[in-house]
Amino acid sequence: MGYFVTGATGFIGGFFVEQLLARRGHVYVLVRQSSREKLDALKSRLPAAAAERVIAVYGDITAPNMGLSANDLSVLNGNVSQFFHFAAIYDMAADEASQAAANINGTINAVQAAQAMQADCFHHVSSIAVSGLFRGTFREDMFEEAENLDHAYFRTKHESEKVVRQQCKIPFRIYRPSAV
Repeated sequence: MGYFVTGATGFIGGFFVEQLLARRGHVYVLVRQSSREKLDALKSRLPAAAAERVIAVYGDITAPNMGLSANDLSVLNGNVSQFFHFAAIYDMAADEASQAAANINGTINAVQAAQAMQADCFHHVSSIAVSGLFRGTFREDMFEEAENLDHAYFRTKHESEKVVRQQCKIPFRIYRPSAV
C-alpha cells in the first residue's frame, strides 16, 4: 500500500508524514522544486529506514494534475491507496489570487491527480473556516449553512471543500481542523 501526500513540507503535513510512516508502504510526497530544502529537513528528523520510504514527486498543486508528468502518473497509478491533500494557503493575510490558486485550483488539481492515480480514497484536510462567520455550532454534516464568506480565506476554503464534495469521483473524507 502506498500513500500520496500534498503539503508534506508544511507544518501539519510534516507531522502527519512522520505518523504515516508507522504504517507499511511508500509515502510519495508532492514537492515544489523550491521546497527541496524543506523535504531534506523533514527527512533528517526521521530514522534512516523511514526516510528512505519517503519519495519526492516534483510538481505544483496550482498546475493541472499538480504538474505531474505522464510518466509520474503512470508510475503512481495503482500504487497509491490513500491520497492526503494538505497543501493550501492557511494565511488569512494572503492575497485573494494566491488563496484561490492554492486552495481552490490546487484542490481541483489534487482531485484530478488522485483520480488519475486510481487512489482508493481522497482525504481532504479542510478547515473550520468553511463555516465562515456562522454563529453557533457548525457540525460535520453542515456545509451549505455557512455564512458571511466575504473574506477570501473563508471563501476559498469553502469552495475547495465544495470541489471535493461535487467533483471527486472516488470515495473521500473531509477533515476540518479548528486550530493548530
